[in-house]
Amino acid sequence: MLFSTIFAATALAGATFAAEHVVAVSNKTGSLVFKPESLKAAEGDMVTFKFWPKNHSVAQAAFDSPCQPMNNGFWSGFVPTTSTEAVANWTFTYEVKNASVPIWFYCTQGMHCQNGMVGVINPPKSGPKTLEAFKNASKEATSNVSPTATAGSGGKLTQNMTGSMAGMPSPAATGAASQLTGSVAFASLTGLLTYFLL
Repeated sequence: MLFSTIFAATALAGATFAAEHVVAVSNKTGSLVFKPESLKAAEGDMVTFKFWPKNHSVAQAAFDSPCQPMNNGFWSGFVPTTSTEAVANWTFTYEVKNASVPIWFYCTQGMHCQNGMVGVINPPKSGPKTLEAFKNASKEATSNVSPTATAGSGGKLTQNMTGSMAGMPSPAATGAASQLTGSVAFASLTGLLTYFLL
């Protein structure tokens, strides 16, 4: 019983130290940007991508292959929305598993990548592999490729049930299959269990 209590308390304490970072995918005016386009995150931190109009995505790339999906990289799928007053009801969250390497990403819609809609988590501190170099290389890419993986791969595609659902089709309705899990129920059950154990 003591071990269970210590384990639960340790798990709960560990979860409180992970930070959540928010990246806006475009903005109210539909600009081809990620805001911020560069951020520092620790191992275990969560990076949540929130989508603005009209229809954007986020996919992981290798530095040397901008606008091309990385093998086993993350992929949100397309997240369409028409509201210019609020982000889409769908978000994509990626957990940083290795903070010692840069994580490059881009939007796979149309020519968005070639037009500078790229970003990086944990950019290199020095050397030639900068965000500016990645942007310049993306301008030269001959195509902008969407992954063939299921939407939500390598992360978590989640529907936020608050706010209006009008004009917010699911990624599944646009050809991107969503991964809906019972994580909220699991988190509630885990929290309740931890409370009783403490």
